[in-house]
Amino acid sequence: MIPLFNDNSPLTWHIVADNLEHNSVQSLAAIRASVAGFSAFLLKQNTVREYPEIIALAFWFRQAHLAQISAAIPTEIKNKKVHRVFHIAPANVDTVFMYSVLLSVLCANQNIVRVSQRSGEVTWLLISLLKEYLKLPEGQAVASQVAVVEYDARYEQVTEQLSNWCDLRVIWGGDEAIKAVSAIAQQTAQVCFPDRFSVALIQLDKNSDINALARQFLTDLLPFTQQACSSPKAIYWLNTAPDYQRLFWTAVEQHIVQLDHQFETSHKVNQHILLQKLAAGWGIKLTQEAGSKIASFAKICNVGPIARCKVKSLTAAMLDAHTGNGMVLECDITSADDMAFSPKLQTISYAIARDLELPQVQYKRAVPVGKALEFAPVWDGIDLIQAFS
Repeated sequence: MIPLFNDNSPLTWHIVADNLEHNSVQSLAAIRASVAGFSAFLLKQNTVREYPEIIALAFWFRQAHLAQISAAIPTEIKNKKVHRVFHIAPANVDTVFMYSVLLSVLCANQNIVRVSQRSGEVTWLLISLLKEYLKLPEGQAVASQVAVVEYDARYEQVTEQLSNWCDLRVIWGGDEAIKAVSAIAQQTAQVCFPDRFSVALIQLDKNSDINALARQFLTDLLPFTQQACSSPKAIYWLNTAPDYQRLFWTAVEQHIVQLDHQFETSHKVNQHILLQKLAAGWGIKLTQEAGSKIASFAKICNVGPIARCKVKSLTAAMLDAHTGNGMVLECDITSADDMAFSPKLQTISYAIARDLELPQVQYKRAVPVGKALEFAPVWDGIDLIQAFS
């Protein structure tokens, strides 16, 4: 049963858990129709038009795509190992948790989602729209499977009770946050999505469609203010002449003014702070040093609201310390072997002039530029449908 909390409990239920208590077994077909209905509902809302993250979420759960996803979902519900899932959402990537929640819903599980008090406006808008949809007749199959709660992470007793309630918990967040939650109710099965970093591998020549590539790169870079694990933090230029690189950044600057984004003046300050932090902590060296200074404010090249900085080399530690905010590091390489591979390297988004041959080393996935933020049921090497079944 749902954990009982008294009136003094430090919780705010945005979508109450009462419906989970009275859950009747829903058919997988009814659940799928209800999830598809939520997708259609989102796409009709004028309020989401300026949020590409929500549009991408809605498009991913459209009816046609659900038919493909559902083929992998076991049809036998009663004998599943997992029936209750506790999701802990990240504070910095507003929509990613909803993918795992709705996949769990499609597997006929009950779900409680804990959202952070530090969540951004996209998260709150998404929850508000979900709450509105669950009141509709077509939302009832999902309404009996989802509850959303907000509380401070310091209230570990709440996390413990919710962890004891579930068969599986899904933790999205930084390494330290995951470590803290993992120490609570340690017997609870869990899957974790910790800190990762991602990069782009680009090769340009006279045959490259630079304008199209610039648009695709911005599709990967702009959402979540470059703070998603799959947001490219750096570009590796593979055997690409400087003239082609300059043409690329000119195209980026031309296209970015036409696009919605969440970068503000404060991000400019953070870009400079980040570069100084990398210089001081990891000895990052620029391709053109200014006197005795390894890194200087003058070496940041502004590209509209974002910035770029050319460096001599990159390490996994530097990229892991990169906090986003619209700073793109650049590095020239002559072979893909020169990239900084690491267990923390999630996505390599690539655009090269020949067939891609990556070393068989540590990274999670490789996708074309423009596809870095596209979700997949297997994420960070974890098959979520299998985990939820």
